Amino acid sequence: MEKKIYFIEPVFEAKYWGGQALKERYGYTPDLPNIAIAYHVIALPQHHLDNTVRETGEKLSEFYKNHSELFGCNREDFPIRMGSGNKVKQISVQLHPNDEYCLSHEGERGKFECGIFVQGDRNHLAIRGHNAKTREEFRELVETEQWDKLFRVVTIKKGQYTYGPQGTLHGSPYAPTEEEKDMVELGFETNSDITYRLYDWGRNMPDRPLHVEKVIETVNIPDDQNMGVDIVEKDIDGCKVAYFIDKPGIFTAFRIRVDENGTFERKEFMFLFCIDGEAEINGTVIKKGETIFIPCNYGTLTIKGKAEFGGMTYRNL
Repeated sequence: MEKKIYFIEPVFEAKYWGGQALKERYGYTPDLPNIAIAYHVIALPQHHLDNTVRETGEKLSEFYKNHSELFGCNREDFPIRMGSGNKVKQISVQLHPNDEYCLSHEGERGKFECGIFVQGDRNHLAIRGHNAKTREEFRELVETEQWDKLFRVVTIKKGQYTYGPQGTLHGSPYAPTEEEKDMVELGFETNSDITYRLYDWGRNMPDRPLHVEKVIETVNIPDDQNMGVDIVEKDIDGCKVAYFIDKPGIFTAFRIRVDENGTFERKEFMFLFCIDGEAEINGTVIKKGETIFIPCNYGTLTIKGKAEFGGMTYRNL
């Protein structure tokens, strides 16, 4: 298979909490009432969420299996995903279980998460972890519904990113204000869709069941250190590069900003999503809202233009 740049078509999901900001920002036009999540990279055919590779017409899950030499990855399952989210309503308090528990109970791996805000970035409050010191205390606070005492609410500062290891309790402590409804977050995740909800603010929606016992079994104890993380950006060959997470066996997530000309290279395969602007990469024009795939050992990328990219890859253990 030719080692060239491939375009990845997005897939979309509407949810009760989704808004219109992604349609307005990127010009996406799915026949949906809202776009809660635009998946730039996802391969979950069992959940009917699977990108299409424009040049071959294959689903991304098929492309990964049929052309493994382009990935150089030692995993049978596709390892990563990347998507943009916009919420206009309060989301539940939830977690993603660890691999061992998730594989034995759900038949797939758990999920790590990382996110940066690319629109409407501002200081805001978020639930990150909890205040219980033991699992017994956690259970007691849940059973007595002492949510204010249990949930750990922190300020995510403008310009920070978030990181959520498996088992991290997280959610929204309040509904977005009018000015917060335009916020767009770019998320980097392992390729799983298993979520356990602890509390859904009394909504009792039939299609959103709670998983209280599973949360109690899998929540991290203790979990009182999770905060927003400051972004560290470095000038590398004409690019401003910031790495968020770079962990073998989990994922590598980064941002690249170019003001005029720059070069960038990694030996691993890469997905690049154009957050803003427009650029030419090795002769291929990439516009805001588009995603490309670069095979492993592709060589140097020469980037011309003014653009910002979210990037993602996977390093073998």
